[in-house]
Amino acid sequence: NFLDGLSVNDAIKKIIQVITKKKLGTKKITYRLKDWGVSRQRYWGCPIPIVYNKKGDAIPVKKKDLPVLLPDNVDLKVTANPLEKHPTWKFTKLSTGEKVIRETDTLDTFVDSSWYFVRFCSSKYKKYGYKLTDIKYWMPVDQYIGGVEHAILHLLYSRFFMRALAYNNKKFNYIEPFKSLFTQGMVCHETYKNEENQWLYPDEVEKNSDGNLITKKDKKKIILGPSESMSKSRKNIVDPEEMINVYGADSIRWFMLSDSPPERDVQWSVEGVSASFKFIQKLWKLNNEILYKKNSTSKTDDMILQKAVNKTVYNVTKNLENFQYNVVIANMHEIYNIFNRHIVSEKTSNQTLKEEWEKITMLLMPLVPHLAHECCEKINKNFCWPKFDFNLLKEENCKIVIQVDGRKRGIFEIPINSEDNIVIKKAKMVSNVAKYIENTKIIKNIYLKNKLINFITKK
Repeated sequence: NFLDGLSVNDAIKKIIQVITKKKLGTKKITYRLKDWGVSRQRYWGCPIPIVYNKKGDAIPVKKKDLPVLLPDNVDLKVTANPLEKHPTWKFTKLSTGEKVIRETDTLDTFVDSSWYFVRFCSSKYKKYGYKLTDIKYWMPVDQYIGGVEHAILHLLYSRFFMRALAYNNKKFNYIEPFKSLFTQGMVCHETYKNEENQWLYPDEVEKNSDGNLITKKDKKKIILGPSESMSKSRKNIVDPEEMINVYGADSIRWFMLSDSPPERDVQWSVEGVSASFKFIQKLWKLNNEILYKKNSTSKTDDMILQKAVNKTVYNVTKNLENFQYNVVIANMHEIYNIFNRHIVSEKTSNQTLKEEWEKITMLLMPLVPHLAHECCEKINKNFCWPKFDFNLLKEENCKIVIQVDGRKRGIFEIPINSEDNIVIKKAKMVSNVAKYIENTKIIKNIYLKNKLINFITKK
């Protein structure tokens, strides 16, 4: 294949060359960015630096009078644009003394967010919006995370702004603002309507004794709609303050991270948040058990725990970097169970339990920060991300799945890379396997190294 070994961008260029050479088509650049209305009749947004005289002429505000600031004493309860209704803000004068009226429309917030990452590079620089030395150091942005609507609109606007900034400034050499894009899913909830076709909030709905949805207020029938991304217009939203008051912010974070991969939508579930809350209580209980555990000097299983924690540090670090947050939650469930087993067995020293648990509390920081800080303060004050040892990641044993005629009949553990004849001999000795191969003739052994062995029999 003439594209073998090429990157995606190089392959596209090669395809265009071949198509052009064969006169099957030509290269064409198309732009999807259309005219964009940037003014809004609302308080939130940057004031547009334009004033109008009595003739209605539009006059730009002079640079020395920038920026134009919004008033603080605004009444947000008025109908229409609050700035238009403000008694004094819109009335001002030019340096000549001529009375003028400010533009009361504000800029769409996309105008700010399409370049503010540049300003962040020089946040304390007062003379201009940015310094080129800062831009060269910080830009482009390493990781962009946003919803699908941002991936379409905001990225286009940001790319436009970068080109506009570079148009008359050849030293501004960063055209593409973002290195990598990650589009996260949305939080979804069922939608509800009454018989008058009006949207209802979830807390306005309940189930009656028959299991049917009705309004809490007047017990009228409810029409259940599809689960959609939470929206103020559809009212399928949950008040975060109420949920935080009951379950705490950590429980909600844990649920949203564990429910599905971050690129997929999350189906909101009170039961799911409740389950997360219960597991967090288990983590807190485990923390206190380790902290106040009676002295145990046995070190039989110390290395086993150290290897398990080392593997967890490696997996969590890797999975966080790859945005696999739901897998991280699974990693934490697994290590929680391992710690519980070590506490019950009494074969791990208290010192090792505490040292290894300290590492886990740090791994919990990005997941449940409130709980993790409480745990760290009780155990120690050293807030640093744990490191993993590649040497400890090497497994000494492997688990072999045993099949008889393609059906799983057992599993056993054996040193990695054991000789084939030893693996076969030990597999036959597993009790549940032995009863399926007795009084039969094994005509073939299929062995996948360190993974699986399948005995093919003839009765």
